[in-house]
Amino acid sequence: MKITPASPPDATRAGDVENSWILPEQKIMFVSIGKNACTSIKWLLAEISGQDVGRILSADSLQSTQRMLIHRRQSWRDTPKLTQVDDATRAAISPGNGWFVFAVVRDPRLRAFSAWQSKFLVGDPSYSGRKYVGRDWLPRTPETARDVLEDWEKFVGALERGRDRGGISTGDGHFAPHTARLSEAVVPYSRIYDMSEIGQLTGDLAAHLVATVGSSPELTLARENDTPLKAGREVFAGGLLERLETIYASDFERFGDLWAASSATTMERPVGWTPDALRDIAARRAINEHVAALDAKLTARGRRIKELNRRNAELQERLDALTQRPQPVPPRPEPAWYARAVRGGKRAARRAITR
Repeated sequence: MKITPASPPDATRAGDVENSWILPEQKIMFVSIGKNACTSIKWLLAEISGQDVGRILSADSLQSTQRMLIHRRQSWRDTPKLTQVDDATRAAISPGNGWFVFAVVRDPRLRAFSAWQSKFLVGDPSYSGRKYVGRDWLPRTPETARDVLEDWEKFVGALERGRDRGGISTGDGHFAPHTARLSEAVVPYSRIYDMSEIGQLTGDLAAHLVATVGSSPELTLARENDTPLKAGREVFAGGLLERLETIYASDFERFGDLWAASSATTMERPVGWTPDALRDIAARRAINEHVAALDAKLTARGRRIKELNRRNAELQERLDALTQRPQPVPPRPEPAWYARAVRGGKRAARRAITR
């Protein structure tokens, strides 16, 4: 089912859209939504735009794997976002002007479960180890499927509470509704794809490149940032399905017909999680916990260095003040004739006393 975007003719009014990736030479713009193949798509766009892969993979950033470093904007060259270009450039970004502007959506129930695994169940260091460290709804290392399901239900409760009440904000890019991240009112989409239409996306992208720059490499989306557990009926049992539909009501109002048939199949099948899948989660958590511990040590060391530098600057100021203070002038030595006169005077005084 093709999604018809409710979009303006160009990006003139899209100056506040942060989650946008612009390839000016190829006339491509991608609006990224977390856990909707965005890691794979960014690697594809990096290939298309000739990014320096070595630079991307060598960046210092808190990620669980090198491949996740693709999300670090500072490592990209000549790939601005809409907030970084001027009005004239935004006005030129339009399908009518030969641009290919796209995004990908996904059933938010499946997306939320996938994002929870990626950011919390396997212990992503930036989420479990930094943003939400110590929260009582963080999952344990699971030993059974029941452990997973109990901790998943806690997380759905955290989504419902929101960050102000100790939960997690649905403003977070991995858990925000599509309707909040797409910015359809200001972004001029060529097409919005469902996850089931990834093959159509790569075909359309290749055709666009041929029309724009004359050729296209073979476009294949690699499987990136995968999650160990597939969703099934147990994941949405006990009222969780309805609770998620309430959290993401705006998505279902906008795109609900798109997911009705495909999601029904997922909701009916049992999860069938194997012991190997649970061991995979434990292994990923062990790696991520080690990364988080190293990050904590580096952060503490950085704070200590900063404090020592501050103290050193204070001591240097005090030293400079002391060396610039006027020093007392030492007394001048008395001339030799003065000493002889004093000795002579003393002798004369002794003779006078004796007489």
